[in-house]
Amino acid sequence: MGEIENFKKQGTRIFKVGITDDSSIHLLNRLYCVVFLIILAMLVSSKQYVGNPIQCWCPAMFTGAHVKYTNNYCWVSNTYYVDFESSLPLEKEIRVNKEIEYYQWVPLILVFQALLFYLPRMFWKRFGGYTLLNIKKMLNMAASAGYQTGEERDKSLDDIVAYLHKYIKIRNTISSPHHKMEIAKEKMSRIGLHYGNYLVFLFMVTSFLYIMTAAVQIIMVDIFLGNDFKNLGFEFLAMIFKGRKFEDLERFPRVTFCDLDVRQMTNVQTWTVQCSLPINLFNEKLFFCNWLMLISMVIINSTNFLYNLISIFLPYRTDNYVTKFMEMEGVRAGRINEKQSPRYGEVRKEFVREYLRHDGVFLIWFLSNKTNQVIASEIVSKLWQRYTKEGLVEAKLHADDDEYLSPTAASNA
Repeated sequence: MGEIENFKKQGTRIFKVGITDDSSIHLLNRLYCVVFLIILAMLVSSKQYVGNPIQCWCPAMFTGAHVKYTNNYCWVSNTYYVDFESSLPLEKEIRVNKEIEYYQWVPLILVFQALLFYLPRMFWKRFGGYTLLNIKKMLNMAASAGYQTGEERDKSLDDIVAYLHKYIKIRNTISSPHHKMEIAKEKMSRIGLHYGNYLVFLFMVTSFLYIMTAAVQIIMVDIFLGNDFKNLGFEFLAMIFKGRKFEDLERFPRVTFCDLDVRQMTNVQTWTVQCSLPINLFNEKLFFCNWLMLISMVIINSTNFLYNLISIFLPYRTDNYVTKFMEMEGVRAGRINEKQSPRYGEVRKEFVREYLRHDGVFLIWFLSNKTNQVIASEIVSKLWQRYTKEGLVEAKLHADDDEYLSPTAASNA
C-alpha cells in the first residue's frame, strides 16, 4: 500500500503545477503534451517487450526453436503487406518496397516527439536569461504578497516595484564608451533589448516555435510511417460517423508476410511465412490520438499566437489594458480628466509607451494571469507613482493644472 500511495503522490506532483514563467498554452505544450507522449511510449513498450508482439505461422516441420527464431527474425527484419485478393509478388524488390518499417520504432518516435515539444521551452529559458530578470522569482513574490496584509504586504509590493523599476532603467540604458558605438546601439535598440521589445519578441518567437513544432511533427510522422498519417484522423472520424468499424488494413495491417532465408550446408532456402501483428491494433488507436493531439495543438497555438500578436502590438490595446488597472486603484484616466487636463492623457500614454513599453505591459499581464488582478493593479499604481515623481514628468503635469501633480489628486478630481 505504501508503494501505491507513493506512486499517487508522484503522479499528483507531475500534474499539479505551481507558478511558472510561461503562459498556460506554453505549459500545455511543454508539460502535458510531453507527459501524454511519454505515457503512450511506455504503453507501447510494454506491449512490445512483454509478451509476443508478433506471431508467425510456421511450417509443421519447424521445431519450437525454429518458431521462436522466426518470430524474432521477422520482428526485427520488417514484414510486408499484401492483401488476400492479390497474389504474392515474385520479385524481391516489390516485396521490399511493401515493407512496414515503423512498428519496432514507435516508442522512439513518441519519445522524439516529446523532446520536440520541449525544445521551445529550452529556447525561452536560454535566451530569457539575457534580460537578467528572474520572472519566476517576481511571480512568486507577487503570489506571496496576495496572502499578506498591512505593512508586510506593502513591503513585498514595494520590493517587486523596485525590482521592475530597476529592470526598466537598465533596459533603457544604451551608454557606450565610444560615441559612434552609442549611435549604432541607439539604432539597433529599436528592435532589441533596450527598446522594451526583447521579452515580447522572445515570447512571440517561442509561441511561433510551438506552432512549428506541432506542424513539423505531423509531416515527420507522415514521412516516417509512410501511410498518409496526415489524413488518418479525418478518415477515422468519417468511419465513426458512418457507423463502420475502423479496420484499415493497409495503414496498420494485422496480417503481414515475412521472407526467411535459412542456410543448410551450402544451400540457402527461402521460406515465406504469414505473421500476425496484434501490436498494430494498439498502434492504430495510438496514432489516431497522436494525430488528434497534433492537429489540436496546431489550432490552439496558432489562435493563441494571433491573439497575442494583436493584443501586444496594437497601441490602444496596451493603453486600455494598463488604464484598467490604474482605474482599479483610483488613478482616474478617463475622458473627463483628459478634457480637463490634456497633458494628463499625454503623460499616461508616455507612461505606457515610453516607460513600461511592451516588456513592462507583458510583465503586468503575467502578474495578472499568474496571481490576480488586484496585485497587478497595486503594482501598476505604485509604478505610476514612481513615474510621476520624476522631475520632468511632474513638470509636465504641473504645466496645466496643479491638481494633476499626483495620482491621488487626479483621483479626487
